[in-house]
Amino acid sequence: MTMTMAMAKHPLIPVFFLLAIPSFFFTYYPSPAHAASELVEGICHKSQNYSFCIQALKSDPKTPAAKDYMDLAEISLNLGISNATDTRSYVTDMYENSRTDPKKKPTLKACISAYDGAVGSFRSAFGELKEDVLTANYDAKVAGDGAVSCEDQLVSGGVKDSAISARNQFTLYFSNIADVITTLLLK
Repeated sequence: MTMTMAMAKHPLIPVFFLLAIPSFFFTYYPSPAHAASELVEGICHKSQNYSFCIQALKSDPKTPAAKDYMDLAEISLNLGISNATDTRSYVTDMYENSRTDPKKKPTLKACISAYDGAVGSFRSAFGELKEDVLTANYDAKVAGDGAVSCEDQLVSGGVKDSAISARNQFTLYFSNIADVITTLLLK
């Protein structure tokens, strides 16, 4: 009995093939969003904080369309720039607020300076990404130094501010994510 005769005897066989063949292609040819998700998973498993990494990278609407590590490096560095810029603005607003304790101002000013460096390092890394990945990798790592410096200033100045400390931690995570991705680009 030929295939045509079997199809004639069982009317569901053509329906089966109509349903099975497209699912075969979806199984063996993953969507771009699925491929990007696998890249993100691999990166985040290598990062210091898996859940933060996943949440951060997936927060960017460009992530599902990311084709490779270069796309994700650009996304992570832009997130780092945004976070560090926002943190610098937050600390600057606190510094300029007339109600802020004058004893805290030198510490806050030191944090502003540290975040000038963090923002600059993230921006440098982004600018160097396509021409000098090794330098971009270095600058991505160095961006975290601004957060460390700010946190050290808070401790030595006796300033306890959980919002700034949390932002410092986020900056370190963004620096780490960018470091992981740019390290993968070096391979």
